[in-house]
Amino acid sequence: MKLEKVSARALVRKVKGKKIICFGAGQRLDHISQDFPECSFEKNYSCIVDNNRELWGKSRNVNGLEIEVKSPEYLRDYKENNTVILITTDRVKEVFQQLEGYEGAAKLPCYQYPTVRYKASTMWNWLFNLLPLRNTILFQGEGDSCENALAVTEYMKESGLINKYKIAWLCSHPDRFTGTGTEVFINRRAGFEERSIWKIWKYHYYRSTSKYLMYENKYIQKYRNDQISVYMKHGTFMLKDVKGRIVIPPNVNHAICTSENYAAHAADQESITQEKLLICGSPRLDFLYESKNVLQTLGYYMENVRYMIWLPTMRQASYSNTRMDSKKVFPYGIPLVGSEKDFELLNDRLREKKTMLIIKPHPRQDLSVFKIEGYSNIILIPQERLDEYMFTIHSLMRECDALISDYSSVAFDYMLLDRPIAYTTDDMEEYSIGFSVEDPFKYMPGRKLNTMDGLIQFVEDCSIGKDEYKTERRRVRDFIHQYQDQNNSKRFLELLGIYEEE
Repeated sequence: MKLEKVSARALVRKVKGKKIICFGAGQRLDHISQDFPECSFEKNYSCIVDNNRELWGKSRNVNGLEIEVKSPEYLRDYKENNTVILITTDRVKEVFQQLEGYEGAAKLPCYQYPTVRYKASTMWNWLFNLLPLRNTILFQGEGDSCENALAVTEYMKESGLINKYKIAWLCSHPDRFTGTGTEVFINRRAGFEERSIWKIWKYHYYRSTSKYLMYENKYIQKYRNDQISVYMKHGTFMLKDVKGRIVIPPNVNHAICTSENYAAHAADQESITQEKLLICGSPRLDFLYESKNVLQTLGYYMENVRYMIWLPTMRQASYSNTRMDSKKVFPYGIPLVGSEKDFELLNDRLREKKTMLIIKPHPRQDLSVFKIEGYSNIILIPQERLDEYMFTIHSLMRECDALISDYSSVAFDYMLLDRPIAYTTDDMEEYSIGFSVEDPFKYMPGRKLNTMDGLIQFVEDCSIGKDEYKTERRRVRDFIHQYQDQNNSKRFLELLGIYEEE
């Protein structure tokens, strides 16, 4: 049995007309589809094998396709021809040694997941890897928007660290940004979609020579073992069950965690050793303490008006027709609302109480399910509106007097403002992802909303300053947030040795 490492282009030729058995059901499996979408490898997947017993017999959604997960024992007596094995985990050597012990698998061609589009990229990487690592931090956020990465770069500019470290961004649309001598913007897909040799070289140069690789959601693969990889995280405390959905590759050096109190829980949910966690608070939380005048900039600010923000978690993904995190479909895209009459009643009560309700969907939510327009006191603000001005959701949250959420971790962030929170729970039983804790209500210190009447009552309570969950909310806040100040970016950089007090 031989393990081959090939480019994506070469792998397309080698698997043409053949079944692919993937070994590894973690994030690497998704990255292959995301990094090489034009190759459509997932269409050849016949099954996935994985060492995690909890996944056996279940299906795994890969780019909209449901693929069955099986035990590795499936490969022991595998007899079909016209099949290849694709290792889709970062534990390549370990898995290959395991495969050599299965008689059925040992007869099949075996490939490592592709890391480059063209074979020539391997040569460029080899050349750039001969250069010393630079004092460069390579960031990758969610799309071109970001939260933790943006907070860190803003702090670096304010503190003068930008003069010691260069910042590079992997973007989907780098042309939207203006680079400087200390900040560059790179097409994250340059390795297989750019025609400009200069832009492809630029991509591989920064991938190879950046000392720090920091990502919020989509993993940046190391080109060199001495690079320092940091998972900056998209959320805070994992109320949703993300075990097996978020799998941090073993060669990632660090991941952010906001408190020692739940470090063991975070390590288990994200498949990382507890020793790699940085207890520093999320840098994005710094935006809760700094005024950005978001509402005024967007044209929504009015004097003597109370603002309430509704942040529903993602239920129908914009990037996949088959990902449905909740089995319950809301007719107007939002929990609790079942008819236009409900919206009209809510809008009337909001107007009466001089309150504006801002509905801000999840960045990856399918917006076509929302039917919200024409109401005087209800505003829908999509992510694109914030991206226009490089605002984060935390800057908008700061300007709101109360929050409506559900199972999203953003509610834990809002607790730092010590303002009323309510939780919609009308699809709790239908929420297919499930929860990471036995009793989710223990971590939801606020009014539980199951009906429109409950929502209207919450509006009325906030209008008169009634806040009956203050004590309980502070208990959860203190458990989740070890630090409650505006120094998270500084603390994060100090722990990495990037910032040192002079």
